[in-house]
Amino acid sequence: MKKYLIILLLLITTISFAQKSRDKARENITTIKTGALFVRLRTSDLKINALKSKGMVKEAEEIRNAQEATNKQIIEAFKKEYKFSKVYFFYSNHSTKVKEGNYNGCLMNVNMEIDSSFTSNNYLIGEFDESATTQLDAFIIKDKNYAQLTKPFPYLIKQNQALVSTRSYDKIISILNLRFNEFYGK
Repeated sequence: MKKYLIILLLLITTISFAQKSRDKARENITTIKTGALFVRLRTSDLKINALKSKGMVKEAEEIRNAQEATNKQIIEAFKKEYKFSKVYFFYSNHSTKVKEGNYNGCLMNVNMEIDSSFTSNNYLIGEFDESATTQLDAFIIKDKNYAQLTKPFPYLIKQNQALVSTRSYDKIISILNLRFNEFYGK
């Protein structure tokens, strides 16, 4: 009898945790749908400044140009493929301001223009990063404190397909848009 009671308690705890996870995931998808997705773009400032301090100005400029080109590709992918919610972009050197809720003057629209029209607290953050759970490069959705979300929320789109090819930014954002729409419709 005692054995069955323990199993029953474990089952109830597991069901309760799963329900809380689903509720939080539903809350997060609604947050994005009614608010926005903020996409954090890298600046590579640390690497650039380190190279400049070593007198490697040409190399620093190459890194800066490459990072700018990558950021433009990411923005263009969102412009073409993402329709689920409003989307804004900000540079990683504004991360603290955004975290503090002071994103006025930091957010840019898909045309790379400063956009101060967003005044809500309903947003989540997305960025290309290494997943904390899989150690794979991916586009990852995070909360306002930059903590990676978890399942059942569609929080991660891997960059690599079967270890042999890398998805384009367009494909990754297209998949993200599709998964958000599917999850929101459930």
